Amino acid sequence: MKDGARFFAYSTWAVMISLGIIIFTHPFFQFMSESNTTLYLILLGFGFLYFNLTFIVVKRYIKKVPVPTNIHILLSILVFIPPTGWITMMNRPFTQIELLLFLILILASVLGTIIGNRAGIKARYEYIQKLKKHQKKR
Repeated sequence: MKDGARFFAYSTWAVMISLGIIIFTHPFFQFMSESNTTLYLILLGFGFLYFNLTFIVVKRYIKKVPVPTNIHILLSILVFIPPTGWITMMNRPFTQIELLLFLILILASVLGTIIGNRAGIKARYEYIQKLKKHQKKR
């Protein structure tokens, strides 16, 4: 791995932010059993947060990666692990709500990875073009 230090930095902040989000949003889980509207709104917000986090992590990492790589998948897994562990540890016994949370988390992580990778490749291309233009000016 050519940019191991960069990967370590990205993985560290991704895990910490992911853990921070689940710790902050966990108190809202108790309201999910009140009504279907509340359940859907909380699930939508939860999915939106993790989609955006995964998207941002993958896009930013891919933008400046020296060579094309699939290591961004490991980054999205590292975003996925903290909430999964937290939900597993904090919610005993499991209910359908926890299963819905896992499904939303999986969907958000997969979509964030795919769309973030595409956006990162586009951003990397633009970044390389700017570097080439800047080098020609010198």
